[in-house]
Amino acid sequence: MLHSSLISFLNGEKPADELWQEIETEVTECATASTTPGCVGHVIITDGPDTIINLRHVDVLVSRLADGILPVQAAAYIADALIMSDDFAFADEGVSEVLYCLSDDSARLSREDVQALRNRLSTGA
Repeated sequence: MLHSSLISFLNGEKPADELWQEIETEVTECATASTTPGCVGHVIITDGPDTIINLRHVDVLVSRLADGILPVQAAAYIADALIMSDDFAFADEGVSEVLYCLSDDSARLSREDVQALRNRLSTGA
């Protein structure tokens, strides 16, 4: 995934479906490797400028997930990229909590879970 594409998406400049077209193959490869015994999935993001990820950015991600525009596996992959890259820092604990929740692919997110994340973002709780 290109750092610039991700930032463009999180800033609301790039539509979710365009980002999904760009990253679908790598998300699928990562998911397939993660579920194959003896294999490890890799999250790939290019280097870019240091960027602070704030609640507005995460709201874009969660909103596109809630609206069904972005698949759950894409949201998890994006959250993993934001967490693992040294080029991103989080504005506050709320951002971090939501991203870690999205990145946890051990349990599928329900519609209620996604709505709870959206509510957490809107209340700042």
